[in-house]
Amino acid sequence: MRRETDFVLEKAAWPALLLEESGAICRANRAACLLFGAAVQGVASLSVLLNDANGINGIRLDRFLADQEAAGKPGEMKLTCLGGRKARFLAA
Repeated sequence: MRRETDFVLEKAAWPALLLEESGAICRANRAACLLFGAAVQGVASLSVLLNDANGINGIRLDRFLADQEAAGKPGEMKLTCLGGRKARFLAA
């Protein structure tokens, strides 16, 4: 039986973040913590990882995420990893 506090992607080999509608990070699995560091631990928002190349500078993060969800398919996001490296990820 699953508890509400279970995060099914906790042991996934790839980085996974669970977000609130506002973009606040609720959960980050171990792979995400290793890749993004302290930015995803504790109280944080996805906005701290966003790369300007996403083209959402003038759009609120919650609106961007809502648009991605409404599209019904994964969208690409560019995030800043530990050490400043930029990488592309799918957001679903």
